Amino acid sequence: ALGVDMYDCVYPTRTARFGVALVDSGILKLKSHECSKDKTAIEDGCECQACRYGISKSRLNGWLKSNNTLGAQLITNHNLVYMKRLTANMRKAIKDNDYPNFCRLFIKKQFPVENPPQWVRDALHAVDIEV
Repeated sequence: ALGVDMYDCVYPTRTARFGVALVDSGILKLKSHECSKDKTAIEDGCECQACRYGISKSRLNGWLKSNNTLGAQLITNHNLVYMKRLTANMRKAIKDNDYPNFCRLFIKKQFPVENPPQWVRDALHAVDIEV
């Protein structure tokens, strides 16, 4: 909201190599046991290659566990598509003068059960956004 879009340039790709997908509700650890039997795609409505073609979490889990690089490549594509969508939504909220509300909703989705970490609350407080 201060006019700067700044991200860790390796975050989406590095997390993908570790089997982690970025989703609206936080992060999804695709190497986890829960994902080994889940036949759904990473995220409904996502336009990445994995989601668009219905590649299941269980298939990605198997590829990751067998060190098949296709799993990490598809998760990388998903994470980059996610970040592009997130950035577009942020820019729209700024243009619509609704960025504080966007931030509150984003944080609520990222931390649905628990309070966000103190560093998140402090950072938002520094730009006059209370969560």
